[in-house]
Amino acid sequence: MNTPSHVILNLALLGHRSRSHLNPSIFWGALVPDLAMFGFYGWAKLIVQMDEATIWREAYYEPFWQTIFDVGNSIPLALLVIALALWVGRRYPVWQPLSLGVIFLAASVILHCLGDLPVHVDDGHRHFWPFSNFRYESSISYWDPDHHGGIVALVEFLLVMVASIRVWQLLQSRWVKGLLLVSNGLMWVIYAGFYL
Repeated sequence: MNTPSHVILNLALLGHRSRSHLNPSIFWGALVPDLAMFGFYGWAKLIVQMDEATIWREAYYEPFWQTIFDVGNSIPLALLVIALALWVGRRYPVWQPLSLGVIFLAASVILHCLGDLPVHVDDGHRHFWPFSNFRYESSISYWDPDHHGGIVALVEFLLVMVASIRVWQLLQSRWVKGLLLVSNGLMWVIYAGFYL
């Protein structure tokens, strides 16, 4: 799935108006699995100056980078973070607010991984690393037209539109609501440019 979709869907599923202070944790948790890829792309494009084909057909699949990507996409590591945050929150009550934020961040990471799992053909991650090197290869892709990418992307964007209604109700800042509108608009422009 696309990164903005993860953010919007995770906020819709985990967010609550009475717990709006946890929205930043949900937001960052939705981004964590993709942060290494953004760093990788910046390094490859701006520093090493690779062309797009080399970046996505060769460098992306190098074992070093795959391991870096898998760390941020590891469900067991996110569960470990939740367990540690629960322990800290119980052992040190003064840390409970921070622990709760960490729990929601890690839960958002897990939702991101579960959203990605069924829509990656040959570019997915080892979501059960370090316990397993298993990499699920789906028959559908969120982007690849050869694997129903146009249909999957359309379904993703429709889900995001519905989720955006809920997220709109959760948000209090006009500025952040504006970002939500811009994000939805950009997703449709990208979809139209790529698939239509």
